[in-house]
Amino acid sequence: MPEESTPPPPSELPSSRLAGLLTLGPFAAIGLVLVMLWGFVVWFTLFYPAQLLQDQRSEMASATEAAAAQTEAAFRDAERSLRTIDLWLLTRGQREPLADVSLAQLADTLRETSRGMVDVLLLDAQGLAFRIPAISGQPAADLSQQRAYLALLADHAEAKPVLGLPLQLRANGPMQIPMLMRLSASDSGLPMAVALIDLTRLQRLHGFFARGPAAAVTLLRADGVALSRVPELPGFIGRDVFADRPERRADFSGREGFFATSGAASDGQPRHGAYRSLDVFGLQLLVSQGDNAALARHRIERLVVIGFSVVVSGLALLMTAVLARTQRRVRLEEAIQRAASDASPLGLFRCDQSGRMVYANPTYLQLQGLREDQLAWGWLELQAPERRERVRSNWLEMIRRGEGLKAFSRIQRPDGQRRLLAVRTAPLRLDGKLQGQVGTVEDITELAEQQRAARTLNAIFALTPDYVCQLDQNHRLIYMNPAARQRLGVPMDSDLSDTAYTDFFAPGGAERFREEILPAVLAQGQWQGQGTVLDGQRQPVPCMATVLLHRKASGAVETLSVILRDISADVRAQRERQRTEAMMRAIAQTSQAMISVLDLEARFLFFNQAFERRYNVRREAWLGRHVAELLGDEEYQARRPAIDRALQGLATQLERVYDRSTAQAADARSQATSEDMALVLQLRYAPLRSESEAIEGVICIAHDVTEARREEQRLRDASQTCPLTQLLNRRGFNKKAQDLFDAVSTRRSSGYAALLYLDLDRFKPVNDQHGHPVGDALLKAVAGRLRHVLRPQDLVARLGGDEFAVLLPGLQDPSAARIVAEKIIQAIGTPFRIEQLELHIGISVGFCISPNHRLLLEPMVAEADAKLYEAKRAGRNCARGNLDQLG
Repeated sequence: MPEESTPPPPSELPSSRLAGLLTLGPFAAIGLVLVMLWGFVVWFTLFYPAQLLQDQRSEMASATEAAAAQTEAAFRDAERSLRTIDLWLLTRGQREPLADVSLAQLADTLRETSRGMVDVLLLDAQGLAFRIPAISGQPAADLSQQRAYLALLADHAEAKPVLGLPLQLRANGPMQIPMLMRLSASDSGLPMAVALIDLTRLQRLHGFFARGPAAAVTLLRADGVALSRVPELPGFIGRDVFADRPERRADFSGREGFFATSGAASDGQPRHGAYRSLDVFGLQLLVSQGDNAALARHRIERLVVIGFSVVVSGLALLMTAVLARTQRRVRLEEAIQRAASDASPLGLFRCDQSGRMVYANPTYLQLQGLREDQLAWGWLELQAPERRERVRSNWLEMIRRGEGLKAFSRIQRPDGQRRLLAVRTAPLRLDGKLQGQVGTVEDITELAEQQRAARTLNAIFALTPDYVCQLDQNHRLIYMNPAARQRLGVPMDSDLSDTAYTDFFAPGGAERFREEILPAVLAQGQWQGQGTVLDGQRQPVPCMATVLLHRKASGAVETLSVILRDISADVRAQRERQRTEAMMRAIAQTSQAMISVLDLEARFLFFNQAFERRYNVRREAWLGRHVAELLGDEEYQARRPAIDRALQGLATQLERVYDRSTAQAADARSQATSEDMALVLQLRYAPLRSESEAIEGVICIAHDVTEARREEQRLRDASQTCPLTQLLNRRGFNKKAQDLFDAVSTRRSSGYAALLYLDLDRFKPVNDQHGHPVGDALLKAVAGRLRHVLRPQDLVARLGGDEFAVLLPGLQDPSAARIVAEKIIQAIGTPFRIEQLELHIGISVGFCISPNHRLLLEPMVAEADAKLYEAKRAGRNCARGNLDQLG
């Protein structure tokens, strides 16, 4: 025990006032949390409900706007359909519109455009509604009693749509809202038209906005009559909702707004909601919810929040009591730890997050010869001046990362003594947060000196991959390093007294050691050579061995050191290298690829049997000769860039095409067809590298890819052809047309080219009536007639469906395009015989003519397509072009 204890530094003795504040801190925090918690409870109970009502009102306004937009779109589709029918009748002037096919197609188009929500019918003077077309001649409904019909009948002023009450055209059929309109041309005996809006589908759309308790979506006419309600109420549709309370109309006089209702006109349930007027159609859309929808869930949440707050408050009070007891116990434990720290023989310290020492026991200060006022950074002053900044940076970085430290520090104390200290630290964390480091300091100067020599020698033997053994003067085994124990199968912790060194000799090895090796070692002090030992599995291991003799000062033998180096990997590598070389030589000789190897001067070092067969040469006669002698100067010059790149370390691949007739090399990128490809070689040149990665020459591997290129050409042709008609498809037509235009622009020849766009007339009815097999046969027949009419050099293609295109190059007279178009119209207009059927179709032609010096594919396509539509609008089965625009 020391005679006098040293008090801890002042930085570790907080004042009584500060200690009291720290003690009260947790209790103040708990009180603050409780105040905030009950403040939230008051806000949630008293003020939050008003915010909920306001939010619900905003949501209903947004829902009303969205529902009104979708409803207005449906009614606009109905009005658009009526006005389209009216315009058609006014411009066409058909006497029997109910039987007109084009009007029927228009009606079908209008139904599809509205996604099946709107249907259009025509009304006669008696109020009977007829479908378009009226196949049976029977009316689909009688609307003579509809108030909308009677209103239109009495008002002859203008053709403005009027909405009627929902009706059913047939029993069990869907409910539909009629929109009636007087037609501008009524000389056909059909003075009115009606658009029927599918009420069921409209209500399905409204259903997306009728969410929540007692929610409803209602559609009212301008006179207050209900046209729709979701969810439905029996007898509600057709009722005047303002009949009992006319003064309520004023609440819905604006374009949009909010309302509240007692539900007397519907199901008797109070509601509030939003409305929006569709002024164009005299409609109003109402979206409403029950009065308690916004507050129903809040009542439950309020009970949960209050209950939770009560529980949390009780737990906080309980925690306060536990915390008070814990603090007393912690202060006692801190006092005990401080006393143990002062009595410790190790130097103990603690630093904060900035690296500054804030506590150290007396042993720490004594070991380093520091005073208490040097505590903060005094240890750093003991480091060598040139190392201080680096040591400080490393120390701060370690603290920042929160890592521990195990290190040795050499210091010079103020009294001049040099000491070696062992320093260990660990991160100090409180509640998962890093607060600094704590550690110990121990003086190990003497111990380090004693262990240094032993560590150095043991480290050499322990880390070397060689096998190190020692024998005493009686040739008994006294030491084996870890590598030797592991390889020879001796456990690391076993005693070597029962292990004989002769156990590891291969057959005949013991005799060689006694008769050859040991005499040489005694005579010369060492021996080196190659031998074989047995490993732990009794398998032979070839080794390079060194035996050293150690003598005492008296000259007597003390120990023998045996160092064995395993050379089995070298032996295996040599065998593997020989086997690999033989295998690669066999592969090269039997390969179908032509393989040749050149040196740095492009002289042959090797080529295989495939190369011999290709060039009909013998390898023995050509090794050492220049490659140009065999290939010829022209072919060598073509391949020389690839050879040079390989000598620079870059691999290169190229293809050479050899013509059948000349057997001369041609550029593989030329436009050679599959017929004139006599031979195509794919050549790859790569550098020949030695084991040191030095470039020693060039390797060339040649493959015959003629058949592969022919197959590629065949597939390329197939991808540009229509499989049904064997004409060009759109892709093939565009490519060949562009190639032709490029060739013409290169030659700069005079003349014209014409592009014709063709579209079959009345082809769809053939498919619909007789099926697609007949339609396909008809398309083949059309392709045959087009080929017959056109010249061999003209391009003809099927672009898709019943659309075709024709390119007429080399025209001297631009009027020839019209002549060809008329021939095509005449040829296609002749009846076709398909099996037992006689089919009559026509063709519309749009053509664009352009001089050769201005041939641009895309503008010509656009012009021909536009002229085709002109021909369609002109009555079909005719041709339109830009002949009169030339010049």
